[in-house]
Amino acid sequence: MGRGKVIIVEGIIGAGKSSFTRELAAEFGDDTLHLQEPDEKNDANPYLADFYASQRRWSYTMQTHLLQARYKMHLHAQWHAMTTGENAVLDRSYFGDTAFARLQLKMGDMSQREFDTYQSIYHTMTAHVLLPNVCVHLRVSPKVAQQRIIRRMEDETGRRCEDVISLQYLQDLSVEEEKVVKVLEAQGVKVLNLPWDEDRNDPSSRHETIRGIADYIADYEPPGDMFLDLHRRTV
Repeated sequence: MGRGKVIIVEGIIGAGKSSFTRELAAEFGDDTLHLQEPDEKNDANPYLADFYASQRRWSYTMQTHLLQARYKMHLHAQWHAMTTGENAVLDRSYFGDTAFARLQLKMGDMSQREFDTYQSIYHTMTAHVLLPNVCVHLRVSPKVAQQRIIRRMEDETGRRCEDVISLQYLQDLSVEEEKVVKVLEAQGVKVLNLPWDEDRNDPSSRHETIRGIADYIADYEPPGDMFLDLHRRTV
């Protein structure tokens, strides 16, 4: 039995990761493990509303909570891929979490002392986390992402707290996320940069695009020795 692949989907807030990840996982079949980003649903991120109300007070607490949640997701995903031979698709990654932490430090909402603690926890956890095989990077302009955030706030009452997300924040987040993706690519992760500014509301066109990504990933053979490839790195 061969190993399945661990696929992460990265993109700034409002990029459309959740729906894309769900549809990509469906293309791989029922045995695919699909793990969603911890958000306000089902109390997966109980700090989100508090964070948007007082970022300096809750930044470290929320980011550390998300780090441990994503850490557990990655362990689950890599175990699934190794033991079942099936794929795992993750909505944002353990590695991508660092983009938010660095941004909070730069904005002054996380102190250097808090960031150092976060970083120490991250590096301790990293010893147990393998790099993913593939990273699908949904490239969306901050302006388009902001429009989508506004639209979903109107559609989903649980998203009202996102009204404080500014265009500048999304622009800065995009810069930090690019750093993460570039480091992953330099370390051997196959990065698929996918322009995703269009709403792609046509079901046929959207399905064709996602099906094409799924087919490419299914045929992709990660290079390297199975005992040595994709072991611990740092982001």
